[in-house]
Amino acid sequence: MSLLFEALDLPSFVREGRRRSSSLIFLMMGLSCLVLFQGCHESSAEQSRPRIKVEKIAAFRQPLVYRIKSGDTIESLCRATAGTEWPDWRDALLEELEPRKLRPGLIFEGERKTDGRLAKLGTRIDLRTSLNWERDSTGIDCTREELPVTMKIRRWEGSIESSLFAAVEKLGADPELAVRLASIYQWDIDFFRGLRKGDCFTVLAEEELVDGRHYRYGTLYAARFFNRGRELMAVAWGDDDGNIAYYDLEGKALKKEFLRSPLKFSRITSPFSMHRFHPVLHRSMPHYGVDYGAPVGTPVYATADGVVTYVGRNGGAGKMIRLRHTNGYETNYLHLSRYASGIRRGVRVRQKQIIGYVGATGMATGPHLDYRVKLNGRWINPMSISSPPAPPLPEKILPRYLAHALAVIQLLNGKPAPPGARC
Repeated sequence: MSLLFEALDLPSFVREGRRRSSSLIFLMMGLSCLVLFQGCHESSAEQSRPRIKVEKIAAFRQPLVYRIKSGDTIESLCRATAGTEWPDWRDALLEELEPRKLRPGLIFEGERKTDGRLAKLGTRIDLRTSLNWERDSTGIDCTREELPVTMKIRRWEGSIESSLFAAVEKLGADPELAVRLASIYQWDIDFFRGLRKGDCFTVLAEEELVDGRHYRYGTLYAARFFNRGRELMAVAWGDDDGNIAYYDLEGKALKKEFLRSPLKFSRITSPFSMHRFHPVLHRSMPHYGVDYGAPVGTPVYATADGVVTYVGRNGGAGKMIRLRHTNGYETNYLHLSRYASGIRRGVRVRQKQIIGYVGATGMATGPHLDYRVKLNGRWINPMSISSPPAPPLPEKILPRYLAHALAVIQLLNGKPAPPGARC
């Protein structure tokens, strides 16, 4: 044993072991510090990293698009989009949307909940206005959004080549301008047969714009129409109630007692005649009216103020309306498809009020309106009526009107209004 210890040189071995142990301890301490430092570093880095917020996925809502078709109503729209809840949606839509605004091609967009129930529905009814309905826990609410409107005064000059509509379209104006112009001159110009190539017009009107695009026309301030060598002036003037009428440069009203036609735009298919071959009875007989060809459903207007004396079917005349007017006149409207709301015997109607709609009832080979006029009990040609004008402006306001007209006519001529003129 002693030889073994001697061989090992125990003291030196122990010393060597102590040195190695010390080195190992220092090494382990270093590693521990390194690990601790690394851990602290990682903890600090972890704290400096941005936290990622995980949002809950929203419930998926099925998109919905519905395009209005001919014959659709608010009820049929709601039945097609809202399922069993259609009565609630119908009532909500009727509070904000006029049924006449439901024109073919109008698009409704919406969303359904995951259970298929309608959650949202919206549409843009015109360039300016959007309507959006949304169901919540309390019911269905509607939000109306209207874009701002800007206005400017514009002047148009046009010449007739084929029709008033074509002339307006050539100017890049909206067809509404042609309708407005025709309504002003309807008592003096026959827009069915009375226009000639080379006739011309100038219009001064207020145009309303939305996002720089045409929205509609405001007041039509003045117009000049050359028709068959005649110069016809029209200047707008409002009364104390805000009603606008048109007068010439002497203060005489353009409005007459009778309209030239009970339809806005149509064509004469058969004139007044004492000897006409009847297309159904196949024999020559008097035709006491003027036939206007037009599609079924075209509005029919009262040609003058009057009282309804007959509404109903009348043999070969089909559905018809008879009106009594002042000065011994009576007008008849035959072959109607239906009557306007509220038209019944004894009701008083105003000129240009819709009283019925074109049809083909009775002895008719196609849709048209047979318009007839009696004077003191005798049939007369409706085209020959010499209609007296409405009352002129009172003398006491004529100077104010003429000052206004002077300013407007200067603008109509493309010149600035004269100093002191009031518009």
